[in-house]
Amino acid sequence: MPRINWQNLPLWKRKKLEDRVRSREISASDLLRLKDWIASNPEVPEKEWCKDFGSFKVVGKGSEPATFLTANQPCWGEKIE
Repeated sequence: MPRINWQNLPLWKRKKLEDRVRSREISASDLLRLKDWIASNPEVPEKEWCKDFGSFKVVGKGSEPATFLTANQPCWGEKIE
């Protein structure tokens, strides 16, 4: 299973994700949960996946996160814990 390589995301993708964080209502505690999850170097499926943090969700495919969703938006792909 792949692992997310947050440090090597293309600049345009990093900017897109940062913009999404700024434009969404994301709680500080959920941002800390994201930070801890990233620090754990999690394995993710090679196919599409979704991780729910409560006030937002992260959706990706393989080792690349694709976007942040609001809590109300539906996930797609394999839900991961």
